[in-house]
Amino acid sequence: MGTRYWLKRFVLALSGSGALLFFVELAKGHEPLEALRFAALWGATFAGVFTLVGYLRFRRNPACLLRRPPEA
Repeated sequence: MGTRYWLKRFVLALSGSGALLFFVELAKGHEPLEALRFAALWGATFAGVFTLVGYLRFRRNPACLLRRPPEA
């Protein structure tokens, strides 16, 4: 999985979480600019953590650590 995959994953997580947080902040009665700033900061934080954890799990690849039972 190359750089393009991880960037696509980051952008998808950022847009989804950012939009959700933005609308939640607007529903709570915050100003649009303040809601946008909040959504951008926490959306980027979420997307970064989400992508980093996915990358680390991919690199570790726990499926390869498990031994397969011997075939009969």
